[in-house]
Formats: sequence, C-alpha cells, structure tokens
Amino acid sequence: MNDIKKSQTPFELLSPYTYKAFRGAFKLVTHIFFREIKVTDLHNVPSSGPCIFIVGPHANQFVDGVVFFSVNPRPSYALMAAVSYKKPFIGHVGKILNAIPVVRPQDIVNVGTGCIHYDAINNPYRILGKGTQFLSEIGVRDFVIFGNNYKLHVAKIISDTLLEVSHAIIPGQNSLKDEWAPFKIAPHVDQTTVYEEVHQHLNRHECITVFPEGGSHDRSEMLPLKAGFAIMALGAKATNPSLDIKIVPVGLNYFHPDRFRSRAVVSFGQPISVHSSDAEDYQKGGKDKREAVTRLLDQCDEAFRTVTVNAPDYDTLMVVQTARRLYVPPNRHKKDSKPPSIADVVQLNRHFGLLWAKLKDEPNLKKIEQKVKYYNSLLQLFGIQDHHVEKLNITPQKAAVQLMKQAIQLLIVTGFGAPSFLLNMPLIWITKFISRMKQKQALAGSSVKIAGKDVLATWKVIVTIFAAPMLYGLYGLFYLIYLHRRKPLLSTRAKLFRSMLLWVIQPIVYYFVMRLSDTGMDIYRSIKPLFLALRNPEASKILLSIRQELSKDLNLFINEHAPELELPSHAGNSSPSLSHDFLPNVVAVGSSSNSSITLSTKESLCEAQQNSQIENRIRSDDSKGSKDSHEPKDSNLLIDASIIEADSSDGSIMLNSFATQSFVIPTGYEESHPASTALSSSKEE
Repeated sequence: MNDIKKSQTPFELLSPYTYKAFRGAFKLVTHIFFREIKVTDLHNVPSSGPCIFIVGPHANQFVDGVVFFSVNPRPSYALMAAVSYKKPFIGHVGKILNAIPVVRPQDIVNVGTGCIHYDAINNPYRILGKGTQFLSEIGVRDFVIFGNNYKLHVAKIISDTLLEVSHAIIPGQNSLKDEWAPFKIAPHVDQTTVYEEVHQHLNRHECITVFPEGGSHDRSEMLPLKAGFAIMALGAKATNPSLDIKIVPVGLNYFHPDRFRSRAVVSFGQPISVHSSDAEDYQKGGKDKREAVTRLLDQCDEAFRTVTVNAPDYDTLMVVQTARRLYVPPNRHKKDSKPPSIADVVQLNRHFGLLWAKLKDEPNLKKIEQKVKYYNSLLQLFGIQDHHVEKLNITPQKAAVQLMKQAIQLLIVTGFGAPSFLLNMPLIWITKFISRMKQKQALAGSSVKIAGKDVLATWKVIVTIFAAPMLYGLYGLFYLIYLHRRKPLLSTRAKLFRSMLLWVIQPIVYYFVMRLSDTGMDIYRSIKPLFLALRNPEASKILLSIRQELSKDLNLFINEHAPELELPSHAGNSSPSLSHDFLPNVVAVGSSSNSSITLSTKESLCEAQQNSQIENRIRSDDSKGSKDSHEPKDSNLLIDASIIEADSSDGSIMLNSFATQSFVIPTGYEESHPASTALSSSKEE
C-alpha cells in the first residue's frame, strides 16, 4: 500500500476544474457508447455534507465508474482496486482523479500446500489438513478458500494440520462434499490507511464512491455486500459524532451491458443516515461492533432492492421482463396514454422481481411462469420479440404496403451507412477480438463470473479510444499519399492541411452515421413482424391470441397482489381466477409420420374434437414419440422447426421439421391446461 501512495500527496484535494473536465469526457464516452441513459431521483443526492455513494450492481467493470461519474452532480473520491490503480491507462485516470487504492484479499490469493477436509456437521469450527503447512503459510484472520468459493475465517492455528475458524458454513446453504480438497489462502489486509483517508474526506464534508460488491460480475443478482463501506461510515461517525453522514444507494440498471448503443437507467435511492447509537455500539467493539455493522449492511442491502433489478438466475430474469411487458397498467387503457419510459420499465422490472421473490411458492404464479416460458419459446421459434406481437394485428394488404415502405427506407439508410461500416470494419474487428480475449482472461481468473461479459464494454471503449484515432490517421495518410501522387501542383502545406482535415472530420461524420444507423436498426427489427403478418396471417392470429390470454391471466394475478407491489390496481375487476385454457383458440396436433406439427384454430377442429379423433391421434403420437431414441429423456419435449406454412384448406398451420431452430415445452404442461397445445414430434433418420 505504501508503494502505491508514494507518488501521491496524502489526502490531496481534487481540483474542481479537473473533475469537470473528466466529467465532460465521461459524458462524451457514455453518449457515444449508449443510446440513452436515464437518471431518476437525482433529488435524493444531498446537496452538501459528507456522503458515501454505494453503487451496484457492478456489471460493467470500469464503464460503471464512467457512467456514475458522468451523472453524479457532486465531486467524489472513488475507492479503486490496487491492481487497477497500477494499470497504465486506467491507473493514470484514477491517480488524476485522486482515487483511493485498496488492496483486495482476492487479488493476493496464494495456493496452499496439500489438501484440507471440512466437516460442516460434526466439526464445523475446525479444518483438518493433509500434507499442509498451516504454521508457515497461514496467519490469524486470514481466509481459507475452497470448493465453490467457500470462505472460512481463521481464528487460531493449532498445528500444521489443524485450524480453528471463527464461524461455520451452514450445511443447509452450502452443499459440501465429504472429501479432501485443495485450497487457497487470502491473507488479511490491514486497511487502516484506507480508512484514515476516507475519514479525512468525510470530515471535510466530501463524497466517497464505493462499489460494495468488491468486484465486477455478470450475474443476474447482486453479490453480497462487503462490510468495508459500513466500517468506514461507522468509524467516521464514532470519531466525529457531529458528522451527519449519508449513504446513498445508486442502482446501475443496464438493458444490455456489453452491447454498443444499448440503454441504461441510473437510479439514486433514499439517503440512509448513520445513527449515533450505531456508532456508539461500533466503538464498544466485540459483539456490539459486529451487530452495528450488520444492521447497517442490512439497511443498505434493503435499500439496494429499491434501485436495482434482481433475479436468482437468468431464466427468471427473462420471465420477469416478459411478464412486465405483458402487464397493462390501468392508465394504459386510455387512448392518450404514452408508452412507458425506460425509467418506468426499470421500475416495473424491479416490482416484478420483488413479486417473484415474495410469491415464488404461489401455485398461480408457477402456472404463469410456465406459460410465460412457453410463450417465450414460441417467440424464439418465430424469430420475433414480444413487442412485435401487437404489430401482427394487421391485414396482409396493409402489411405489404408497410413492408415496402420500410424496405425502401432501410435501403436508403444502408446506402448512407455502408461506406462508413466498411471503413470501420478494421476497428470493429480489433475491438471484438481484444474484448473477447480479455473476457476469457477475466473468466479464467474469477470464481463469481458466469461468462465474463462484465469486461466486454470496458475493453470495447478502451480499444476504441486508442484504435479509432490511429485508424482515421491511417486513412488521412493514404489521402496524403494520393494528393502527393495525383495533385503535384498543390503545396505541401495544402496537402498536409487537407489530410489533417480528413482526420478531424472522420469522427464527426461517423458519429452522424452512427445516429442514422440507430434508425436503420429500428427499421430492420420492425420488418420481421410485417413479414410474418404478410406470409403467415394465421400464425399472427395465434400469437396474438396467446399473448392476449396470457396478459389477461397475468393482469388478474397482479391485480390481486397490487398492494404488495405498490402498483395501482384495476378497479372494478372481480376476484381473479386464472384461465384454464392458455390457448383458447388454438389446438396443436403432432404427427410422427411426416415429422411435423400442426397448429389449428379451435373452430376448424370443433367437429373432429367432438368425435374424439384428434385426442386419440395425440395420445398415439405421444406414445410413439416417447419410444424414439432421438427424443430427450428428461422432463421436456423438444420440437425442432424452421418454417411455418399456412394451409388454407383447413385453416391450420404446419411447422415443418427442418431442424434449424428449437424450443422447449415442459412436460406436464398439457395435463394442467387441457385446452392448451398438445405437442409432440419425432425426427426421421
């Protein structure tokens, strides 16, 4: 730590001009990378006084800091990992902004000698070693890490093969195998210097920024909060009781964190006051100190839930987002109602995330979740998104006219954008290559990342900052060579001026082309539903019917639980009851003879249903499909399909099995919804 701070004057103040300059640069970066950033509840930021901003989820590595500082109205000193502080580019930015370097235990982890055995049931406060060297390798207060990132705090070292730990791992929360395992050692780090510097800033009524998860990740829910910021706040309050320290939770909500031209919402939560009673308990030490820190952590954890969207896994997050789109608030029924803003979207996602967490064992919610997953599978099959489905309510004639107009618009936009795209292909390629390489490195060195996507945006930005001027300079050099060979009468000064002018105007031109490409992407995405409505109107009607029934069921359920979600209820509705027929106008028939599936309207099959012929055929096909060795043997039926054709003779829709796309329908779904689809398929050798 001392080596890191040598070149920096202790407790150096940040120049307001430096902060404003970097804030302007950060605004420029976020304006280019993101299509839209919406800031909500900015009034929650205290206008004066000591403040600690806790920011999360940390889903976009260094881009998170850029986004936060570009919208934060108050200058702030950020805590920065010491390993990042030493990096050439990021580290220099941190030093200029007077960031506070922090040595994280996970950055100095060592591999232990031998193997350990931990019995969470019979001997939860001891660790046995085999071939270990505890006395020479481990110190008191170090952490022993093993298995699925299990951490145990060392309380006492008895011998080279025996340790005592301060707390136990609860067997109900962590499934531990009864075997010997390799382990790592995270040394205890004395953060006294960091705390002293933070206290100095707070005593001067300045702001501190902390990412309390301790590192970036790409999970669908926040990691457990580290106690560091709580210790800082309580320690400063205990040292100076007159301080009115506020802790402000800040939620960074990205729609697609790693994608260029995506959207984000930054939400500032209600400030949390650090109470004098907690500071007094903290000063007592021991159990009182731990309880004071725990209370403040619990408060902040609860506050984060009001500004972030959390889900236990990616599948649940997809269900939550689809359910939010299907929900129709009461004011949306009005003709003059406006579509929700991205801030409203994030707020609804937050409410629905809380709904799934609170009512996860509710039978009706499980039925809705099953229906939503099935609906998402159908959307994946047709290659469209949920917001496209409402656009399917159009006649083939009108769809053809709109398709022609948008195709012409797309050709015009493509004509303008194609040269820029081709000239920027080297930049796109090298940016993608380096970011993917860094993604693999980050994933290999982390135990919490899922795919390492949290580093992609950062490296896209960093590579572009350096590579773009070099590429545009290369084009300027080519132009200079052209002028030298083809325009010999021009003076050298004129040639240099023209080539420099080309280098300067290229980013400006590409910026306007980039904004034009946003429009082009919107046009391209709107073509898919029009093409489906034109080519397959029957499929469009079926998807609309599915969506309407699912939206009805969801709104009835939400209306029942509106008070719990703090959502407005639909007045005048009777007591909600979920419909048993998920697809009231659709029946599906599977055939193993031609490896296809037919979706038909109920009206076209009414007579056949009365004679029970369809039911017998479904049962027969189900029994055949179960004997096929190519069918999955788990609890799902896998239907492969690539093309959908309407048969006008009986009003049905044929899904031919060309095995280019697939979706999964849970087994047992038909039993719980007898009027819904009964799907089966088999593959020809």
